[in-house]
Amino acid sequence: MKTIAVLTDDSKGAEHATRFALHMAKKMKASILLFSLCNVPAAKQVVLAGDQGPDPEDEPALDNFARRMHQYLVTSSFPGAYLPQIAVDGENTELVDVMTAISRHEDIVMVVTAPAPDNDLAGYVLSDACSRIIDWARVPVLVVPETAPLRNFEKIAFASKLHEEDIHSIAELGSLLTNFAAELMVAHLNTDPSNNDVRAAEARLNRELYQKLDCGGVYFRSIPDVDRQKNWAWLKANKRTDLLAVVQQPREQMTQFFTRGKNEEATYHLTLPVMILPKRP
Repeated sequence: MKTIAVLTDDSKGAEHATRFALHMAKKMKASILLFSLCNVPAAKQVVLAGDQGPDPEDEPALDNFARRMHQYLVTSSFPGAYLPQIAVDGENTELVDVMTAISRHEDIVMVVTAPAPDNDLAGYVLSDACSRIIDWARVPVLVVPETAPLRNFEKIAFASKLHEEDIHSIAELGSLLTNFAAELMVAHLNTDPSNNDVRAAEARLNRELYQKLDCGGVYFRSIPDVDRQKNWAWLKANKRTDLLAVVQQPREQMTQFFTRGKNEEATYHLTLPVMILPKRP
């Protein structure tokens, strides 16, 4: 069975990210594995799937958190609906140990984390802590801000750099498109619309989307990106984007992309979940 790993702490943001992961797990028919970065011990791999278990007052903090999430899952679900199993791994609390443990689970398909309370999404994605998670993860890393609503994805946007491996990264989003019946906008922010080589690369990617992908609801958009003041308005074109996906890039390129909403006059924060796909060879 597929498993979603969730990195938690004692913040409201981490709790919201866990609920977001549970919502996704219900659609994906996946389970949840919780890790705590609070240095609080807990019994390893305690599974909650209907069994009420011991008295919550006697439980370690991570077990208690898992139990509260299980109760939330039950009360927020329709009778007979699929309820993801929730397990905890409390033996690993340092980030390097957590990511090492995650790498040993072949069934883990995604890592979910949340920005720190004093950081916005873009700032967190570019932070050393999140960069280490992304660098060590072999699966997509989903960063969920508190502003992300618990709703089904209707539109997913993939920001392409026109790399040859982009088509493979886009294909990795196929299961999300299927599970959520979502559309996928593959967007290239074109800083040089008159460049024939760039236009040829865009045309090539557009052909590959139709020839190599076995899923519907995928379309390509070339978005002129020549204004001095960059923003995120393109994510709202035609229909609001519910999830932004990008492939991991060198630090300089990641910084340039995620700070595009900042200028001398204003800062436009990203308020939707961002999925960082691992760079494939």
